[in-house]
Amino acid sequence: MLKIVSYISFGFAALFGVLLLGSIMNSMKKKSAKVRKKIRLLRRLYCGAAVLFILAGGVLQLLALPKAELKEFVSETSPVDSYQTALKTQNAERACDFLPESITAVEDDYYITTGKGKVYGHLEFATVTTDANGNAMETFSYRNGLSYEEASMITGGEGLLAVLDGKNKLTLSGTFEYLQYERDDTTFEKSVISRDCSFIDGNSNNLFYVSGGDLYSMGYNAFGLLGDGTERNRTEGTMILEEVSAVSVSETHTLVVDAYGNLYGFGSNSYSEMGNRTTAASSTPIKLMSGVRQAEAGRNFSIVLTKNGIVYAAGRNHLGQLGTGDNRDYANYQKILEGVVKISVNGNSCAALTADGTLYVWGDNTNGQLGVQGDTLSAPVTVAVDVYDVAMGKTSMGVIKHNRDVYVTGTARLVSNEEAFQAVYQFGATVPADRLYREVVTMPVRPENS
Repeated sequence: MLKIVSYISFGFAALFGVLLLGSIMNSMKKKSAKVRKKIRLLRRLYCGAAVLFILAGGVLQLLALPKAELKEFVSETSPVDSYQTALKTQNAERACDFLPESITAVEDDYYITTGKGKVYGHLEFATVTTDANGNAMETFSYRNGLSYEEASMITGGEGLLAVLDGKNKLTLSGTFEYLQYERDDTTFEKSVISRDCSFIDGNSNNLFYVSGGDLYSMGYNAFGLLGDGTERNRTEGTMILEEVSAVSVSETHTLVVDAYGNLYGFGSNSYSEMGNRTTAASSTPIKLMSGVRQAEAGRNFSIVLTKNGIVYAAGRNHLGQLGTGDNRDYANYQKILEGVVKISVNGNSCAALTADGTLYVWGDNTNGQLGVQGDTLSAPVTVAVDVYDVAMGKTSMGVIKHNRDVYVTGTARLVSNEEAFQAVYQFGATVPADRLYREVVTMPVRPENS
C-alpha cells in the first residue's frame, strides 16, 4: 500500500514538473510586467509542489522497504569458517572472539553464540507443493548455519520461539501449544513483546521475561504457573515481581531469582518441588531461600545453585533427578555438590559445571543424554573435565569444551545417531589460558535500609 501511494506521489511530482517546464517556456515570450509576475509566482508554486511530492514519495518508499526480521536464516556458513577466516586476517588473540562463548538448548535444537554475537543453529523452513490432484502439501526442512546476526538469549519449545536481541528487544514467533485450540489470537508472527528486556525463559506453553527489572509472564496458566494469582491463560505479559534477575519455568512450576539472590517459587507443588516441606500449590510467588545464584525448575523437582557454589535439590526423585544417591522424594532442599558455577536442567536430567571445567550429570538417561551408560543415575557422576559451557536439552545435552569445540550427546537434531559426545564444530583453536575457564559470578548485596 505504501508503495502505491509513493508512486501516486511521484506522479503528482511529475505533473507539477511538466507545469513548471511549461511556465518556464511561457515566460520566454514577451509579456507585460503583471503577467510576468504571475508566471513567476506559478513557477515557485509548481517547483515547491514538485519537490514536496518527490520528498513524500521517497519517504514512503523507505517506509515500504522490507524490515529486517529477527528470525532470519542468514547463511549456511559455519562458525568454524568464520574463525578460520579471522585467523587469516587477524591475529590469533583477536580470532578467539569468533569462537563459541555459550550454548543454548531449545527442546533438542542447539544454538551456539560466539564472542562476536553471531548465533549458529537450526531454522525450520516450510515448502508448499501440490500433488497430482491439486492438493497442497506442506513439508518442513531444517538448515544449519548462521541463524541470527545478533541475539543474546533464545528460548521456547515446539512451535514457539522467543529471541532476545543485542538491543534488548524481545520478539516472539509461533503459538502457545495448549492455547491454540482455545482462541484465535494466540499466534505470534515476529511480535515484539518488549524493547527493554534482560532475561527470558519459556517452553511451548509459557513465556517469562524480565523487562525494566520486572518479571512478566504469559501463556498457559494451569497450577498457577504464571504466578499472577489466577489460573487464567494470558496472551499478554502480566507483571509478577520487581527487581528480578532470572527465571526458570518447567511443565509444573516456576522458580525466580531476584537481583539480590532471593529465590521465589509458584505453581504446582505436588512433590514438594519448591522445597518448602509442603505439597500446597501457589499461584503467587513464595520466598523459598536466599543467597541463590541460579535456580532450575525440572518436572516436579528443583535444582538450586547458591552464590557460594553449593547445589541443592528438592522434589520428586523417581529417576534419581535429585542426585541424592537414592530414589526417595525430598520435601526440603538436600545438599548435592560444591564448587559449581552453572547448572542446567531439562525434564528429569541434570548437569552441573565447576569453575575448573568438571562436568557432573545425574537423573534420566534413557536417551543417552548424559553421555554415560545406564538408564538413570541417582548421584552425580563426572562425565568430562574440560567443559566451558553446558546446556541440557529435552533428550540430549550439548557442551562447549575449553578449546571451544562443540559436542552433543543423546538425540539432538544436530546429530544423526545416539552416540555419546559427537563432534558438531571442531575449531583446532589454541585458546589463551586466561580465557579457558568460565568467569565466577558474584551476587550483588542488597543495600542497607532497602
